[in-house]
Amino acid sequence: MLKVMKAKGAVFGKPILRPALRSEARKLIGDTGLLDHLLKHMAGKVAPGGTVRFRRRHNAEGAMEYWLEDADLINVRKEAGVQDPYWTPPPGWMPGDNPSQDPICARELRDLKEEISKLKQ
Repeated sequence: MLKVMKAKGAVFGKPILRPALRSEARKLIGDTGLLDHLLKHMAGKVAPGGTVRFRRRHNAEGAMEYWLEDADLINVRKEAGVQDPYWTPPPGWMPGDNPSQDPICARELRDLKEEISKLKQ
């Protein structure tokens, strides 16, 4: 499964649908019962090597989709105080930033506040 998902580039925002994943994995795993069991129970588990985690969910159309995410993302969500299990930090986000605000906008606001504070002095 891991090989297939990495080869297909299955990440958040570009997941692989269950039929496509099952079809590709079927070439490597002959036992369909085992394959279906793996597809069901691998969600949330860390892959061998400990760097990525398997994720799955139903999309808006009701189809099951799978992707890989950084294994440490659960800790990042906890530190940021984010309850959404599918939240992914936007580009440029740093620990301590507001998770619901664009990080670039937040930094610009912080810089403006500092500049105004200096001007007031």
